[in-house]
Amino acid sequence: MPSRVAVINAGGWGTALAVLLGNAGHQVRLWCRRETLASEIEATGENRTYLPDVTIPPQVWASSSLDEVLSGADAVVLVPISRAMRETAREVGRFLPSDVPVMHASKGLELSSLLRLSEVIGQELARHAVAVLSGPTHAEEVGRGQPTAAVIACTDTRTAEVFQELLHGPTFRVYTSSDVVGVELCAALKNVIALATGAADGLGYGDNARAALITRSLVEIGRLVEAAGGDARSVAGLAGLGDVVVTCTSRHSRNRWAGEQIGRGRSVDEIVASTPKVIEGIPATQAAMALGARYGVELPVCEQVYAVLNDGVPVHAALERLMARDRTGELPAR
Repeated sequence: MPSRVAVINAGGWGTALAVLLGNAGHQVRLWCRRETLASEIEATGENRTYLPDVTIPPQVWASSSLDEVLSGADAVVLVPISRAMRETAREVGRFLPSDVPVMHASKGLELSSLLRLSEVIGQELARHAVAVLSGPTHAEEVGRGQPTAAVIACTDTRTAEVFQELLHGPTFRVYTSSDVVGVELCAALKNVIALATGAADGLGYGDNARAALITRSLVEIGRLVEAAGGDARSVAGLAGLGDVVVTCTSRHSRNRWAGEQIGRGRSVDEIVASTPKVIEGIPATQAAMALGARYGVELPVCEQVYAVLNDGVPVHAALERLMARDRTGELPAR
């Protein structure tokens, strides 16, 4: 049965989800921060700013009025950038009944508190069960109906299943999980790995270096996930390995691109100023180091990315530091 779904924030990923839901026959209301963007989408059937060359179906209606978008919604999908999540959730809470299920599809952490985004939403909406969608999900491919698989994690099985039913279809396969901690930490830290592998690409290093960085980064993410109370098996799933592979190798990945630019000698400030898109790996690196300190977890790749971003360490020197670390075994002793 078709549902009315509110998608909050018309960036590239939010628009792609709105297109996916609209093509599945649901009535979708897409919230835009700017009236000009809402008018453009309504007039052209396309979000030329954030998701060009993707047709938005007539089942999707765009508006800059949060009240109108949320009115009568059967489910809500939040997709702001991480630093805007608290403010967005707070505004949504003004209009949203307490019985409407909520899922977010953003990747990152709240830097000031180190809270995961489901925790931020839970605080603002006074809810315990907030679902999270993650995985290797480039907006460009989802919007064009190319085959994709993702995971929805929630502590409440029924809430996860509500969103699984809404999104699952011929081109978008959805699994469920109860490991919200693991899925959200993987989603945030994979962007740090993308910066590292992109920087290695920018230096002209080859496939061996990229594979080594990806593999060893997954190990340290697993350590952090376990220390934070998550399930390390999620690191081998869609939110972990799946998303890391696509983010570290794809031409669509803004974080891999940013890392590559750093490897070629551009400054972080110059890179950030050159694109309207948010490079989530930059604040995520700072959050990762703070979480590592909180839980007493060693994060050598994240540490070197942080040194490049914040301490002015040249990329080649950071990679040399990783190669020069003390010899050790690959698997911990049982």
